[in-house]
Amino acid sequence: MKIEMKLGMDEAIKLIQSCHIDTVPAEIYQLDELMLAPNPNSAHVAQLLSKNPEILGEFLSLANRVLNKSPDDLIFEASGAVNLLGLDEIKRLFLSSYLTKNLPISTEDHKLIVNCHRAGIAAAELSYWVNDISRTEAFFITFLQDIGVIYMMRYDPDYYAQTFLNAQLTSPFSAYEKEFEHYQTAHTFVGSVITRRWHLGDLLSKSLLLHHQESLESVMAYDAKVAKMVALMQLANVLTFKVFSDHYETAELKQIEEHTVRFLALPDNAVQAAQAALKKWGEGINDHVSSH
Repeated sequence: MKIEMKLGMDEAIKLIQSCHIDTVPAEIYQLDELMLAPNPNSAHVAQLLSKNPEILGEFLSLANRVLNKSPDDLIFEASGAVNLLGLDEIKRLFLSSYLTKNLPISTEDHKLIVNCHRAGIAAAELSYWVNDISRTEAFFITFLQDIGVIYMMRYDPDYYAQTFLNAQLTSPFSAYEKEFEHYQTAHTFVGSVITRRWHLGDLLSKSLLLHHQESLESVMAYDAKVAKMVALMQLANVLTFKVFSDHYETAELKQIEEHTVRFLALPDNAVQAAQAALKKWGEGINDHVSSH
């Protein structure tokens, strides 16, 4: 089935008009202002991060997970994060923390956030072997991959989740086509439109739009960095499924793993490292998100 891009985008815009779309926190724009200063003041950045203790706690916890810090090297204070991370990295992790706390409103939302968070951890670990994509970039984009799903569930709460959500965990390509066929758009289009409205950059919006694209080679011809990011997301999702799901791995998932590993030219230890990171950090994410 051919996914018609213009149709999908037009229908996504119509769908979004019927939903309440969350706004990004004011701190994100304040971080942007600090980043534009000729000499950004690290103390001001730390002070901004510390304004909301609850978000700060999630931010520091997330930074430790994404950076895969050892127990004797954990970050406990905003100043420590500021000294270690770049401002773009701080912005990504801060917004991820904010959305983790504020976006989920249902049990299905929470499950989705947990799954995307776990996949983000795997993508961050895999990014070590991928040129041009940083750990926080890989985490942030993978974490937000299904932002459109949350709004699709709000648009069609009685049908979307039970019909398309779980199906796409085991059949990411074929179930996605059925979603598009039913709505004439899909969560990929919705997520891409929303993140453009939030001014979060081309790499994110394009990666969200194309993350169910089966032909990585065609994405490569369009944009090499987007293709690498899409491959990272697809592989991270498969590894997350293998580590945490009780269901069998489908032929489609096996095909995705083989294709993405080959496409990214990853060594065996890259997949092993990602699985180890998932086992180290992934279990606690469920309790952490559910407690919010």
